[in-house]
Amino acid sequence: MQRPVTLPGYSGNRPGGNRPGNRPGNKPNRPGDRPNRPGNGDRPGSGRPNRPGDRPNRPGEGNRPGNRPNRPGHRPNRPGNRPDFADRHRPGYRDRNRWNNNKIINNRPRWANIDNSTNINIHNRWNNAFVNSNRGNWWNASGNRRGYWNGWGNGVRNNWRGYGYQGNWFGNGWWDNHYHDLGGWHYHNWNHNYGWNHWWTVPAWGALTNWFTWSAPVTAWSQPVYYDYGAGGNVTYQDNSVYIGGTEVATADEFAASAMDLATVAPPESEEEAEATEWMPLGTFAVSMNEKDVQPSLTMQLAVNRDGIISGTLYNIDTDQAQTVQGKVDKETQRAAFRIGDNEDIVAETGLYNLTQEEAPLLIHFGTERVENYLLVRLEQPE
Repeated sequence: MQRPVTLPGYSGNRPGGNRPGNRPGNKPNRPGDRPNRPGNGDRPGSGRPNRPGDRPNRPGEGNRPGNRPNRPGHRPNRPGNRPDFADRHRPGYRDRNRWNNNKIINNRPRWANIDNSTNINIHNRWNNAFVNSNRGNWWNASGNRRGYWNGWGNGVRNNWRGYGYQGNWFGNGWWDNHYHDLGGWHYHNWNHNYGWNHWWTVPAWGALTNWFTWSAPVTAWSQPVYYDYGAGGNVTYQDNSVYIGGTEVATADEFAASAMDLATVAPPESEEEAEATEWMPLGTFAVSMNEKDVQPSLTMQLAVNRDGIISGTLYNIDTDQAQTVQGKVDKETQRAAFRIGDNEDIVAETGLYNLTQEEAPLLIHFGTERVENYLLVRLEQPE
């Protein structure tokens, strides 16, 4: 068993300062000290060889990281051995670093290994679709398609209040009790002058187009684009290829990989950058997986910063668990893609303009294996 590194009643250094060597408990040059004793100082293994009961090759001897493999009852996720979390999820623990240690969501998975030239080709074809097609219909789905999504959304809205609102969602107390890594960003506590209801705000398209700091192509941002996935929409799959506005833009595998590439966002370079970043709320949505899912257990809260980085939270009402949502808006196409928690296979995409509407069709990529159509249904602020 490891001994405490401080005396009872003290934290950090010993009273009067550390003794030479800066090693807690190390007292060199005391009378009777044996400087040449094997193992004095940092013990690389067995400090007392050949002593009865000595175990020179014991796993983990020496610098013990807290991981003793193959030992009966070994618990790999025991506190002290959680590489992906800074805190131990203790109630009341408020160290800000606990929000900044998600290592998976910031790393692109191997299956999405798409090179830059392929991404450029996809963007070029996508922009050709904008130019060559009838731009008058890009901002809106056809009457039948809009009616389809609206009918699906009404099924959720008409049943949502029966499922139960919880009016304290996204307040300071809610965040403190729903620990999850945020990829380094601080959107959850940005500008405490805003109350919990700030995260239910409905954004206006005009405000969004003036929000970003980038210089975007005129062809892509001259008017909003409503992405409508599936048969009859403007994003369709045929013969393992993806068509946007009738223009072939990529293979199905390339399209999925490009979504994951867009959604994989580097963390901020410093705490100062994270704290200074401003966020515009995109609202709170129910996540419906199909038309029969009229009482969804999943809700999604989203926000976007001035560089187009999306952050948010996927909250499971049934389990009371929260996960990070993180991604980015593509300035070339208005495409928005984001990842969920530590899952390396699932990536979702929609259009930025979709997220200003009452319903936002959502395309879910399960790696390169398959896609499914979900619907984000905007929820009203609870009374």
